[in-house]
Amino acid sequence: MDKKKINAVVAAAVLAGSSAIFNAGADTAKKYKGDIDLDGSVSARDVMIYKHCLTKTAYLEDEDVEIADINEDGVINVYDEILAKRIAMGIIDPIKIKAENPDPPSKITISDMPSEYQYAADWIWQNRVVAEQSTVRRNTIFDQIIAGNGTLNYVVKWQSYKTVTLEQRRAFETMLENAVNDWTDWLVGYENWPYDHVDVKVVGWAVIDRNVMQDLQPDEIVYDTTTPYDSSFDTSNGVEEIPNVVADPPAELSRMEHFSDPNYEYPGGLDKRFDMCMWATQGFPSIGGCGGDWGQRLSDNAYLSMIDGTGLHVLEHELGHGFGMTDFYGGEGEKGGFPPGGFPGGENSLMMAGSAMKITDFDGWELRYFWSKIKDEDGRFPSLQNQ
Repeated sequence: MDKKKINAVVAAAVLAGSSAIFNAGADTAKKYKGDIDLDGSVSARDVMIYKHCLTKTAYLEDEDVEIADINEDGVINVYDEILAKRIAMGIIDPIKIKAENPDPPSKITISDMPSEYQYAADWIWQNRVVAEQSTVRRNTIFDQIIAGNGTLNYVVKWQSYKTVTLEQRRAFETMLENAVNDWTDWLVGYENWPYDHVDVKVVGWAVIDRNVMQDLQPDEIVYDTTTPYDSSFDTSNGVEEIPNVVADPPAELSRMEHFSDPNYEYPGGLDKRFDMCMWATQGFPSIGGCGGDWGQRLSDNAYLSMIDGTGLHVLEHELGHGFGMTDFYGGEGEKGGFPPGGFPGGENSLMMAGSAMKITDFDGWELRYFWSKIKDEDGRFPSLQNQ
């Protein structure tokens, strides 16, 4: 990453998403690895700074690199961000980080769930998840990751006439990987979840106009055959029209179309399949969207605003549905509602729209709880159950 030298700026400028340079400006030998803002702890604030640095909306000065390079491999990259996130979550002790070989995450089980979370998690499972069967279909993101051997593949469904640069397209892949791992980092070291990191790739673009792809590279796969699209049931932003056509990637490469057939072979092999779509629609409301095990649909503007690493909570909310999590639109203790007594921990839930701007501690434990409930289902994860 190129470095630039200007006066130090406050962390708030970085967290607000402005283009900035962050200078820790202190004796790194006395500080924790990953504590970029030098407040004495590694927190979500530091993780956000990593995101800005990796998406090049902020830059570390040379003297700050020693702190940021947690695994001491000489490069500030996504692996340092992952370690910072695990330190912030309490999975790794920052004092015990060793060069190139940090201590492995401690083993966590459902018995470690804070006691005050238990009732709410049980209520959600019985009254929402079981009642709505949101984890029954064996195509949740849990299933997709396990079937993909620790990977997720996306096709970007670009239902828009706005152009996208090569740099933006690459940033979308990083954005998706960050958002997915913001969830799955909660599973690292938990029971028998097998992966430390989920590799996310964009394996194709489905576009309604091939000309939107600026500086198209020879290895980029583009699908541009369109079909009519009826937007009468969509909500519009009132400013732009939703295109009346859409392009779809080949059904033979879609996991959604074939997950129920364990013997299905994707043309070209497993790496050629796509698990979900990142569906961006011109004219869609800038706030809000929909999601499930098929993908996440937001406006094109919303996605474009996220590639600097900010505002991921909307995408991460929709990703939550892919894991089987439900919306909390009803009242307390009601059908479609939230647990009696509310959400423990004082942070509400990302799945209660507007009540949280990040994956909360309770959300992370709810994800772990879901994994505990489905991981031993007969025949669901044979590669794990045969170990």
